[in-house]
Amino acid sequence: MVTLKNSDMKKLLLLTLVLLVSGAMLAQGSKQTGIMKSTLAFHAGPSFPMGDFKDNNIDNEEAGFAKTGFTIDLNYGYQFHKNAGIGAAVFFNQYNATDETFDFTVGERNGELINLSMDNWKLYGITAGPMLTFDLGKNIMTDLRLMGGVANAKTPKISYEGETMVKAEWNFAPVLQGGLDLRIGTGKNMFIFTNVDYMYMKPEFQLEDNEGYELDKVKQKISVLNLTGGIGIKF
Repeated sequence: MVTLKNSDMKKLLLLTLVLLVSGAMLAQGSKQTGIMKSTLAFHAGPSFPMGDFKDNNIDNEEAGFAKTGFTIDLNYGYQFHKNAGIGAAVFFNQYNATDETFDFTVGERNGELINLSMDNWKLYGITAGPMLTFDLGKNIMTDLRLMGGVANAKTPKISYEGETMVKAEWNFAPVLQGGLDLRIGTGKNMFIFTNVDYMYMKPEFQLEDNEGYELDKVKQKISVLNLTGGIGIKF
């Protein structure tokens, strides 16, 4: 079972608080007019690595070894026009990594198979951008979003026989997120929320060994497809 550490939860809650405060400020106009222009949705689901990020070929220098993971998201939307608005999101994603096996080619251990274990990739961030909204009828709405922002990503820790060989590293990078939402109304203020979105970032990491000595700098393409579902409110 996947669990979140306290530090990860604190970071996610802080980003959530920022989004909620921003949404509350924008919603003041909606309360004054009596028209519900704001939406807030909590959703979660599987996240599928794509391209180099999911590749586990050790001959590919940009392979990420990422397995299918999960994403937890909070989306906010504000419509200033029937078909146009702005959207924002905070997210947390995690992906376990495939253990790596390769031939040891040095000295007396030449030809020996070495198994390196890796824990997981993590990333969290916040995005915002324009949103197009279309009424499909029968209390069904769809939103098309294109958002940009910033995310903090963590590399997997690499270990050999229980000993850390390469430490996990965090770094920030710009992130691009685009997707399609479907909102199915279940009452005056409530709706079922489904989403598919694509996210891309390319952070750079300064890797270090277990004694703190700097290793190579690496850039990792992180591209994922998220499929989520959840519930939301209009206000």
